[in-house]
Amino acid sequence: MRRKMQMWIGLLCFFFMLPIITVKLPIWPQQEATPASKQDTKIVYAANTATEKKALIGNNDASFQTLLYFTHSHEAYYPILKSQNKKITAYHDATNVFQLASIIQAHFKQNDLSTDILEVDTMTEMQKKNIALYKAYAAVRPYVKKQLEKKEYDLVLDIHRDSAGKKATTTTLNDEKYARIAIVVGGENKQYKFNEAYAEQLSMHLNKLVPNISRGVMKKEGSGVNGIYNQDLSKKLLVVELGGVDNTEDELNRTIAVLARAIAEAFPNEKSS
Repeated sequence: MRRKMQMWIGLLCFFFMLPIITVKLPIWPQQEATPASKQDTKIVYAANTATEKKALIGNNDASFQTLLYFTHSHEAYYPILKSQNKKITAYHDATNVFQLASIIQAHFKQNDLSTDILEVDTMTEMQKKNIALYKAYAAVRPYVKKQLEKKEYDLVLDIHRDSAGKKATTTTLNDEKYARIAIVVGGENKQYKFNEAYAEQLSMHLNKLVPNISRGVMKKEGSGVNGIYNQDLSKKLLVVELGGVDNTEDELNRTIAVLARAIAEAFPNEKSS
């Protein structure tokens, strides 16, 4: 009787412990977890600090550095002069291409282009010193040279306004009008091939964004032209003709926005050390 009671107690204990034993002892061999491949894993990353943001855009430690200056600083646009009830003239001492500097700088900033403006009104300085207009490139040269000795730039732009009329300097896309851009390279500069390569790259990307907005790269040499345009100071120096005498403020603004984007896309790997 006593042995039978011990047997029943033993059976009850066994059935009571069975669920616990089942959990503790694996029935099937456990497989090792396989790490997900990077291609299969989508990571949502929010850049909350400046350092994190730089990591997202290729670990750049400096913005694209540009320098703007204006050799013919008083070149004017007829429609802008007319809208301000000013005398219609090819050159104006207050309302001119030099006044576009802050607009260009703002558009460049939106495209992560850091922009310095050479704060010299070249033609005003020439008037003070009684220097003839055809000597403008020689007049601005010391200022440009000094700035380039102080700092290295990824691109240097000498901004002008062309003398050509509306038909040659205007294009249309989706019912919006744009001032066309011409890029001038001096063929008498010994290193002009470098400047030309930069010009061709920029021209191509301009036309990718807005077909026909670039009038192309114009190589100038021989009698009657400067032929160097201070481009011997930098392989990255371009003379940019921003529209012509008949372009409006709206047309110029649209084109400046396109120019900024084109520079950012044309030279993504350029960066000052």
